[in-house]
Amino acid sequence: MSKIQLFCLPYAGGSATIYSKWKRLLSADIELYPVELAGRGRRFNESPYDNVEQAIEDIYREIGGKLHAPFALFGHSMGSLLTYELCCKIKQLKGVEPVHIFASGRRAPQCPHDRKVMHLLPEAEFMTEVHQLGGTPRELFENRELAEIFMPLLRADYKLVENYVYHEKNIMFDCGLTVLNGKEDDMLPEHLTAWSDHTNGSFKIVEYDGGHFFIHDHTESIVKQINETLSRVALSSGR
Repeated sequence: MSKIQLFCLPYAGGSATIYSKWKRLLSADIELYPVELAGRGRRFNESPYDNVEQAIEDIYREIGGKLHAPFALFGHSMGSLLTYELCCKIKQLKGVEPVHIFASGRRAPQCPHDRKVMHLLPEAEFMTEVHQLGGTPRELFENRELAEIFMPLLRADYKLVENYVYHEKNIMFDCGLTVLNGKEDDMLPEHLTAWSDHTNGSFKIVEYDGGHFFIHDHTESIVKQINETLSRVALSSGR
């Protein structure tokens, strides 16, 4: 019986290592594939992406040869947007889709961005805004050398997200879709439920205590949610 592949995409500034704790918590029949984006981790020397389209082309090249059925995708914040666009590309090019999509910490892609445009802020203000969002290690703000390395990458990721323009693709998924959200994040309920417009399958919103980076505080319960969801998928498909 083949394992379910779980491809995980990080948030702005994040690397594949943010999912390293998940491996020991995932069910034995789920195989973890944390996706490393350009400009970080083992790909540190590569230039960050200019836009979402460039990112998706690169991610597809990275995982296309590893991809087999069944597979699922998880993304947080920027990673959720990339997950949606990646799923669309996979369906267009391969004619297959995930058995489940997990979209965490982000509004549906068709909902317009209405936050402050951060990637254009002066350096000091940009660092202040990033610090207030949480999720970024304190030493990156206190160590000038680290900040000089990390902030351009983070700014590039914010530019990628903030310049994103949604285009209707007339692609509907038949798989289930689970939205994960932090109760103290500034999401409107309709921006979360709007994810349901992209699937004919089951749809669920799961809320956790905390703000935008709730995933760091609820690792075990989030992975449990993934295990239970993909176990149901496996049972319903007769795997």
